[in-house]
Amino acid sequence: MNKILKNVFLSFAICVCGVGGAVAATADRTTDCTAVQARINELSAIDTPTDTQSAELAQLQAQYRADCSRSAAGRRSIATSRVSAVTVAPKPVTTDTPVVETVVVTTRTMLDEYLTERKKLCDDLKSDIDTLVANGASDAEIEPLQNQYDADCDEIDKSKSVEIDTETAARNVASGLCEDGSKPNQFGCCDGETFTDMGNLVFACCPDDGGTCYPPINNGNAI
Repeated sequence: MNKILKNVFLSFAICVCGVGGAVAATADRTTDCTAVQARINELSAIDTPTDTQSAELAQLQAQYRADCSRSAAGRRSIATSRVSAVTVAPKPVTTDTPVVETVVVTTRTMLDEYLTERKKLCDDLKSDIDTLVANGASDAEIEPLQNQYDADCDEIDKSKSVEIDTETAARNVASGLCEDGSKPNQFGCCDGETFTDMGNLVFACCPDDGGTCYPPINNGNAI
């Protein structure tokens, strides 16, 4: 009888120890999973992780899925945790009509924009020349830059009409050119003139802004 009681007591002690060990193992596992999750949260909060950090994060996520999943109704379910490293305020919703700015582009604004950029380039070139001079560059080294500056930057705005004296204008027309020396179009008219039928097989080049009409420079050979 004592032997039987002894065996029963021994079995009971083994069961108690086994349960205690399982509880301890469960506690250790819980602690490990908590640490793994904390490290995952820490790595996930990094905006631009290094390759090493990305590899560590992937390894910990795989470990967490394998070792720290929870059991529910006989199925494995992954314990998930969403980490928000930075809280971004939602964009305010507005019903205001967007303001559309209308920009009127004219030839003057286009020219002003070009001249502004051109002047900036000239200023930069002049600054480079001054820097070379200050650092003892020779005249031969500076000459190409200076020549370019003189050609492009002495007179940046050449958009204004050039007044042509009467003698030069007459000489240009006599040679078959327009008064400013440009070539007439196929009808013998110059820029700013329209080839016009005056009636009775008489044709003329009439200024677009009004005024006296003139015979085509090439006598309308393109008719």
